[in-house]
Amino acid sequence: MDDRSEIIAKSAHDSIDCLEVVAEKVESELSGFRSASPYLASGNIFTSPKQGTSLGEIRAANKGDLERLRWEPILARVEYEDEDGNPGAIFIAPAAAPAGTGWKIASLNAEAGRIASRRPGTEFSLKVGGKEQDVLIKSVTKIYPRRKQGDWDSFDTIISMDGYGNVTIPSLRQWLGGSVVDPNGVEEEEIDLLAKLLAEEDEEHRLIEGISRPRVEGFALRQERLVDEYQDEIYRLPINTQLFLSGPPGTGKTTTLIRRLGQKVDLSEGSLSEAERSAIEIAGPLSDHARSWMMFSPTELLKQYVTRNFNNEGIPATDENIKTWDEYRDQIAREHLDLLNTTSKRGLFVLREENSRYLVDKRRSSDDSVWYDSFISYFWNALTEELNGEASALQRSSSPEVMELGKKIANILSARRGGVDARIIEDMLQIREELTRQLTQLRGQFSKIPTQLVNRLLKDNENFLTDFGKQATDFRRQLSGDESPEDSDEPFDDDEDDDRGRLTAQGRRAALAQFEKVLRTLANAKARGRKLGSTSFAARMVDWLTDANLPTPEQLKQLAQISATQRAIRKFLRLDRVILHSIVVKFRAFRTDPALAGEWYLEKPPAPSSICWRELDLLILATLRIGRELNRSSDRVRDYEPSQGILSNIKGLYKNQILVDEVTDFSLIQLAIMRELANPALNSFFVCGDFNQRLTEWGIRTDKDFDWISSQIRRYSVKISYRQTRKLVELAGAVSSIDGHSEEFTPADFNDIEGIAPVWGEGLKSVSAKAAWLADRMREIETREGRLPSIAVLVNSEDQVEPLTQALNAALIEINYKAEACKDGKSLGSKETVRVFDIKHIKGLEFEAAFFVDMDALVDAKPDLHGKYLYVGSTRAATYFGLTFRQEIPPQLQILEKHFQPGWGVS
Repeated sequence: MDDRSEIIAKSAHDSIDCLEVVAEKVESELSGFRSASPYLASGNIFTSPKQGTSLGEIRAANKGDLERLRWEPILARVEYEDEDGNPGAIFIAPAAAPAGTGWKIASLNAEAGRIASRRPGTEFSLKVGGKEQDVLIKSVTKIYPRRKQGDWDSFDTIISMDGYGNVTIPSLRQWLGGSVVDPNGVEEEEIDLLAKLLAEEDEEHRLIEGISRPRVEGFALRQERLVDEYQDEIYRLPINTQLFLSGPPGTGKTTTLIRRLGQKVDLSEGSLSEAERSAIEIAGPLSDHARSWMMFSPTELLKQYVTRNFNNEGIPATDENIKTWDEYRDQIAREHLDLLNTTSKRGLFVLREENSRYLVDKRRSSDDSVWYDSFISYFWNALTEELNGEASALQRSSSPEVMELGKKIANILSARRGGVDARIIEDMLQIREELTRQLTQLRGQFSKIPTQLVNRLLKDNENFLTDFGKQATDFRRQLSGDESPEDSDEPFDDDEDDDRGRLTAQGRRAALAQFEKVLRTLANAKARGRKLGSTSFAARMVDWLTDANLPTPEQLKQLAQISATQRAIRKFLRLDRVILHSIVVKFRAFRTDPALAGEWYLEKPPAPSSICWRELDLLILATLRIGRELNRSSDRVRDYEPSQGILSNIKGLYKNQILVDEVTDFSLIQLAIMRELANPALNSFFVCGDFNQRLTEWGIRTDKDFDWISSQIRRYSVKISYRQTRKLVELAGAVSSIDGHSEEFTPADFNDIEGIAPVWGEGLKSVSAKAAWLADRMREIETREGRLPSIAVLVNSEDQVEPLTQALNAALIEINYKAEACKDGKSLGSKETVRVFDIKHIKGLEFEAAFFVDMDALVDAKPDLHGKYLYVGSTRAATYFGLTFRQEIPPQLQILEKHFQPGWGVS
């Protein structure tokens, strides 16, 4: 046996042995969980890390890791030579393996796990014999374990050897078993020659020179646990890194993203550095860390696709972790940031998609940033002007104390030469006690008139407060959120951050507080020369009280003056609330300001409450960015308690890790929002994508756009395509040059990488003609492959999905195969069918074969984006790609002719 054969034999033998030993240990420990208490059985280092416990105790509690090891005991074997020339080997497992196996095993997430991504012939720092040594890697075996008929085996195992190249072994057990020739019954004179010939043939099937290109089965992501050295370095970057990973389709961007998250939520010993663990503890409890992440996907289909792959990786992923932006936008705007109307909150905005026509059609990323910056500048200038006005009003007060307080406020505001910003709450600290004292005095002055009036009313009816409280509760219930916006609670008319619960409570004290509020609302309306809304809560209560039970006009005037002073002082005492509540008000003004609106708006919005999704995105970003600045400033002020409500809600939205896939389908503002959701203690932000795959007109367009989001975002790129054959890689390169953005990428070093040229057909106008052409191509694939692999058919619009599916079913009935309509991007379909999708839902998915129909119609419908659609469609295919046209091939695509052929007929 030569040296190479010895390396292969030892690796195969040791790998099978280690698989069996680890699997047996795992089953033994899992059986212990089944007999243990439910509390112990639920222990998991991902969710319940135990500080100060031993590694053995942590492993024993880690049932989740054991379940992963149950299906994949080991991933790799690395043979090395230490500094003294002694041979050694280490196995790499997907999680920390049980002790007592007799083998040296490291978790993939641990520092030693890096060795599996290194090339033979290179050195690696590894602890050997109790000390760190620079070992020389001799061979790396990538193991793909599966249990078959009770025995563990590894299929399509790749062994890379220093000086001997690569081999692929279809089955380790079969390779170890030797020749399957049975000499019984063979004539003596024939046995030597026949045995030799059969052994040679058998050897060819048991070992393949080079690396075989893996096939795409079903709808599984081509997810390599053992990524290359460059990707390994990327996903292990510190958790507080912000980075953008770019690269063509099939280069492992999503796989790197998944591997990074898997490593960063693993709190078992050795997976993270001490610096990372310390940073995570600053961000929040370690016990919350494994759940504190969120990933954004542009489509529901990709969301489902990635969720499955996260779970395959052993990372529990739910709808709370993986979101599409549309669903998440509405959720946080309505429930957390007080931007959209709800039943109990009025006077905000109503999201109306059809109203976006009033916006100027500016869709470039740079336009988004200028639009946002324009509003923010307007916002702070308008707020500065408003606060200066409030300070001036206080200086005109008849009260010397209030007048002096107004002067001090004006001096603080004028010290901000560039205008007010979030730091103003720190500046106001110097007069906080004076503001609080003056507000207490005014509160007592205001209460005198309502108290005197109530005492008079109680003399006539000692049940007045009880009756008033019941009537108020009835009116509130009848209104059920339909209160007129002009009668909505003024944020600075009350002392509590949220008095809604107090207003609906029973009891005399609560009724007295409601009585004061009604008088305050009435007094404010009179002072402004307005009438109360006829159906508002205050108007109904005033009618119920009657004029005889209300203050005199002079008293109302006095109440209005006190209330106005109170409101102004409260604003300076709670400037965080002032700033956040002003965002909606100032944006309404911004949209109609004659000096600004013309640049961004074709006309006024149909109603002050109407808002489109692009505007809502802008407001969400403004709220999150300003909220982050306010939280930062309030953290620097000793004994300062930020208001409950929006500011605390913003903190509740933070996640320890934010990830984004297919980043180029999101707008610049949307991506900036996602960046703002990263916990400020970590700022962990990982995004990946390919500019040539941008399918939205508003998607981010250039690498430089990321600088506007954060100057700390680092750039990395991957270029090796692990998905496509050389023929399809060359086609993708040609397609990317159609719109002037040529993409260079390199096929992986597989031994069957050349592939087969794609096909196209023209003049296929009818649905039946398209279906017949597609069915012919599928028969050709089945003839070549011996079966039908995973196949996707891509159409230009949702209304084409069902008709083409029906026609395909009719065309495929003779070969007993079916097509499935994957409607509205909500279903991945079955791997046993030909799946038909609208192209807009297909980003991120891959299939062995893909067909894109009616390309000429898309050229007409999307003249600026058809090249990117074709790029996305053609790169969904790993081996076979087909393209159809209703009429002749458009001139724009004729430059691709050399890459295509009419069919895949077998000669």
